[in-house]
Amino acid sequence: MKKIFLLLALLGVALPALRGDDAEAIRTYEEGYALYQKGEFYDAAKKFESVEYEASSPLIRANALRAQAGAWQMCGMFSKEYEVSEKLISLYPEFADTDILAKREFELAERYYAGERDPAYWYLRWIPWLNNGDKSLELYTSALKHAPFADWAPQARLRRAWLLDEDGKKKESVEELRLLVRDYATHPLHKYAMLALANGLFDLAEHGDGDGAFLREAYQVLLDFQKRYPDVPENEWVRRRLLLYRDAQAQRLYDMAEYYRKQGRTDAAERYLAKVLIDYPDSQIAPESEKELVKLDENFVPMDFPPESGARLPKLHSYEIPQEAKRILLNPGENDNHYLIAVPDLYIHHPEDKAAQEKGEK
Repeated sequence: MKKIFLLLALLGVALPALRGDDAEAIRTYEEGYALYQKGEFYDAAKKFESVEYEASSPLIRANALRAQAGAWQMCGMFSKEYEVSEKLISLYPEFADTDILAKREFELAERYYAGERDPAYWYLRWIPWLNNGDKSLELYTSALKHAPFADWAPQARLRRAWLLDEDGKKKESVEELRLLVRDYATHPLHKYAMLALANGLFDLAEHGDGDGAFLREAYQVLLDFQKRYPDVPENEWVRRRLLLYRDAQAQRLYDMAEYYRKQGRTDAAERYLAKVLIDYPDSQIAPESEKELVKLDENFVPMDFPPESGARLPKLHSYEIPQEAKRILLNPGENDNHYLIAVPDLYIHHPEDKAAQEKGEK
């Protein structure tokens, strides 16, 4: 693939018959080709860039863009290569092999996704932090726009969904996963897309799910997953996720019961609490619902043996990092000591504590 664009430009498509107004462009093109042959790819790319503005023939311009993209590719300037390829597709679609260009964009996106970066400036390419950043999301989006049903499209969609979720665009991520689940039911990535879709829907529900639509869709996706992939190890995670769904639905009913109880409508509150015990007896809120129902209805008889609640996904707890000491007892070389690093006072965390301690001692 390294010479694909230049080969297309120089071998695959013949230059048109020489015309007077294109003579200068043809000469510049030949100079660029000579530089490319000598391995001077950056200078060749700049020559091909000049051809685009000197030529009047659309075919010569298209060939110049092809050659330019090939030279930028050999330079490792992926952003420039992508920019030129998009220009070729948008301005000269009749001369562009969209499938090849879209696949190349996908390959570039994969390289960005893996952590590779291209230099922002050719002559400062030796400085690693002067790069063009991560353009994987932009490239996946562009590649899918040009070839939405290519053989690499499922992987591109899954990657794009992940990047959108990381960027905080959860609704767009979920929509991408819906397309993947719907259009690629036989693809190996289908099961991972289903799991990611269910997880994304749960996340959306946590940030606001007025009518419970996101939760219901997530629940259905997980049930479909169990039917379609009954023997895969991921089903343990699915089982626990289903329990969380039941917890969430039971909590919604319990909250409705609390609302009506505070309004003095104990009959409605009793109905919602009873529904928790009937529909979601294994939910975590079920014991509390039973206690509340006993208080509201003296004729209610509690269940003797409620079903096992089951293990949920573990809850992760975060803790603050301990504060660093504010005072230094000894600095390296101070008072003829032989310490190589500063020695902090580990018992003092705030200057005011030290001042108060000294004042008390005096």
